[in-house]
Formats: sequence, structure tokens, C-alpha cells
Amino acid sequence: MIRKMAIANNAEEEEQAVRTEKSRKCFYLKKMIGDYIDTSVRVVATVFLADFLQRLYRCAVEYVYYSRYYLPEDRVWTIVRRSYSYNSKSVYLLLAYLFVALSRISVSGDFRSVVPTVMFLAQMPLYWIFSDLGQSTLSYSHWIRGNHGLDYAAGMASNYFHGYLKLSLPERMDDGIKHRMAVYEDTHNVTFGVDRLVILIPDEMFVSGELESNLLEKVQPLETKYINRAGVNRPFKHAVYKLKKKVNGKTYYFAMEGATPMLSFFDAMQFNLSATWQMQELKREIWLKFYKHLKELITTWPETRNEVQLIIYNSHDTAGNLVDVGSLLIDHMQNKTKIIDELAG
Repeated sequence: MIRKMAIANNAEEEEQAVRTEKSRKCFYLKKMIGDYIDTSVRVVATVFLADFLQRLYRCAVEYVYYSRYYLPEDRVWTIVRRSYSYNSKSVYLLLAYLFVALSRISVSGDFRSVVPTVMFLAQMPLYWIFSDLGQSTLSYSHWIRGNHGLDYAAGMASNYFHGYLKLSLPERMDDGIKHRMAVYEDTHNVTFGVDRLVILIPDEMFVSGELESNLLEKVQPLETKYINRAGVNRPFKHAVYKLKKKVNGKTYYFAMEGATPMLSFFDAMQFNLSATWQMQELKREIWLKFYKHLKELITTWPETRNEVQLIIYNSHDTAGNLVDVGSLLIDHMQNKTKIIDELAG
């Protein structure tokens, strides 16, 4: 009997020991998670504080050394507003931090558990030293792709659109691109393959003064359109090319030209005074962004959305041979045979 009681007591003691061990592990796990959250909150608070002070320092530098870039009446406000502007990601992170910090305070009942200590604050200089560590050429690429209109490509596309296409193509007084093409067809008894201006955008960015192709022949241009622009009566001309190879038994003509801003960018890259390694490194990014932004402007503005046909292409084929623009037009037309027949008929 005594032996059975001893065995039962031993079993209870072992069970109690197991429960105690589990409870101890659970306690340490909760404590570890709590300590991790407290440390993380303190780290985030330290980072935001370091960022706040860095922005304050930049405000002071901007005000002292670059005041001429701001109007006197709102100089201070503009500097502060620009310095303390945050993107959506940063705002969401800050809100998430506040939520976690308040939740932790409500659980622990001690706000000091989430307030950075001196040891954390002493690490702020590391943030200031390494804050630019994430910058790279890839960062420039993502910036160019952004929809802010401040990059080189968007600027060229915008100037090209507002200073040329939006002025010379729409119909105003029987002088739009389609009217002039219709007059040209009647006068010369020819047919245009596309009833809009074709703009070539090769990745090489270079387009010669006269398009080089064994399949194209430059002929008489469209009627010149004159528009008063900034006090100057500027002429707007559009070249016309004859496609020497027949498509579906017909000979077609095209009002066609290269994108002049891309040619200007090509020239800038060849000129030592204007060329930079960033331009060379990111020229394809700029080429693609120019096309995308120009296409967006053309298709969004009602007066130009049906006036331009952009053709973006690689200047060389997979074998390294220069692509013939005439062949490119034929391929483009064969993909739109029905549309071309409707226009011609």
C-alpha cells in the first residue's frame, strides 16, 4: 500500500515537473516575443527620430545656402514642406509603428518599454552615415519610370508634344494633318498607307536627315503649315516617303519622320560637355520612358489621339544587321491590312 502511494506521488511530482517546465518555456517564449517587440519599436522610433533630425538639418542647409531658389514670401514654409514630405509607404509604416507601440503600452502598462534608451539614441549617427547606402543606378531607373514628369525622358516627350505635335497636327482651319494628306492624295493621285503621321522611335535614337532604306523614296512633302509661336511665324513641315514595294498590289505613301527629341538626346550623348555616364547607362530607360509618356499624351489629348502612329523598334536585328525602315513599314501594314483597305477604299 505504501509502495503504491509512493509510486502515485512520484507520478504526480513528475507530472507537476512537466507542467512547470512547460509553463517556464511558455513564460520565456512570451518574454522573448515581448522583448523583441519592445526592441523593434525602439529601433523604429530611433530611425524616425534620426530621420526627423536629418530633415531638420537639411532645412537649415537649404535656407542658408540655397535661399535664392525660393520666393521670399513663402521661403521657410516651402523648405519645411518639401523637407518633411513623406511617401505613402513611410506614412503607413509610421501608422503601423504607432499602433504597435500603443498596443504594447496597453499590454505592459509601462510606456517606458517602447521609448528609446540612451543606448539606442547613441546609434543615430549610424543612420546618418549609411542613409544613402541604398542608392544605386537601379534607383535612378526606378525614378525615371515614375510618373512625376521631372525626368529627362518625360521632359523631352512633353516638349515634343506641346511644342510640335499638338500644334501642327489637329484640324483648325482646313490645315490639320489629315486634311493636308487628303489634299495630297487628290493632287498627286496617290494613297497613304496610314492616315496619320508616322513617327519612328528606334532604340539607337539616331535617324538621318533622309530615311535610309532601299524600299523608300523621298518625294514632295506635305503642304507647310505656319503657326505663330512666341512671336515667330514658325513653319511646320512633314516629309512624305513612297514605299517602292507594293503591298497587296498597291503602292503606298507615308507622312513619316523620326522623333527629333531622341536625335537631340543622341547628339547630347556624343558631346563631351553634355554627356554623363548616367545618360549612357540609362539610355534605354530614357528611350522607353519617352515612348510611353509620349503615347500617353497623344492618346489622352482628344485632338491628337487619331493623328499619330508611333513605331518603336530595335535598330538592329538579332544578327546585328540594321533594320530597314521600309521592311518595318511593310510588316506594320500587313498586321493592319483590314484597316489600310478601309482607309484606301
